[in-house]
Amino acid sequence: MNPLARFKRGVGHAFAGLRYVYRDHPSLARFYVWPILISGTALVFACRFVLRNYERWGELVWAPPTGEGAWVWIAEKLHLVFELAILGLSLVAAFVVTALLSGVVAAPFNDALSEAVEEIELGRKGSSFSLRALLRDVVRTVRVEVGKLAIFLAVMGPLFVLSMLVPGIGQAAYSIFGTLFTLSYFAVDYVDWPASRRGLGFRDRVALFRANTSSMLGFGAGVWFLLLVPFVNLFFMPAAVAGGTRLFLELEARRQGTQRLPEEAPALASAD
Repeated sequence: MNPLARFKRGVGHAFAGLRYVYRDHPSLARFYVWPILISGTALVFACRFVLRNYERWGELVWAPPTGEGAWVWIAEKLHLVFELAILGLSLVAAFVVTALLSGVVAAPFNDALSEAVEEIELGRKGSSFSLRALLRDVVRTVRVEVGKLAIFLAVMGPLFVLSMLVPGIGQAAYSIFGTLFTLSYFAVDYVDWPASRRGLGFRDRVALFRANTSSMLGFGAGVWFLLLVPFVNLFFMPAAVAGGTRLFLELEARRQGTQRLPEEAPALASAD
């Protein structure tokens, strides 16, 4: 199978997670309904805050023009464009901040969801869901999520600064390397839960990615595409967790020379 086919099958795992959590296993809602409600509420309040304050923020930089005449009329139109730009940038910032913080808030729930998916796929009877069990590892999961977020910002932050300071070359570097890193980050991020439960270290996860580069990048692309859409991303996060867990289980099974996962799941090659 060529790398393009593996990439497409990786994308298929991301989208198959939607069907898995919302149609095939609706009982999994007990794990993801709370982070969706919390994140959705936070996003609504963030948007309301922006809509109420963006004009004031714009006035701190450029006060509305006053007076009469053609030049004032032109300045008013330019100021309107400026205000719309402030609004757009502020909403984007609100979406990004909310999405990043949602990952931290949802970390314990995602860990529990991933474990439940694994129990279904491996045919084990899992423990009953309880708040106490959920909070048992909350410190560990939040710490890991914050660490992953710090790594993402440490890489993407300098790339963004470079794109602003060095026109052309910087923007090309940001587009190419930034996109590849983002796809890799999402791929590793959403197979992290089962990997953590097996005690896989950083080198083991890098080895997993290198052995299945096309498949992992395809999965990361599917996750990235759906997480970019505001509000839709709230409902896709649990699907990404399910898809990443099943992807990890399939790669692990193929590495060990066994077969598992239902026929409807897109098959992935174990190595690129």
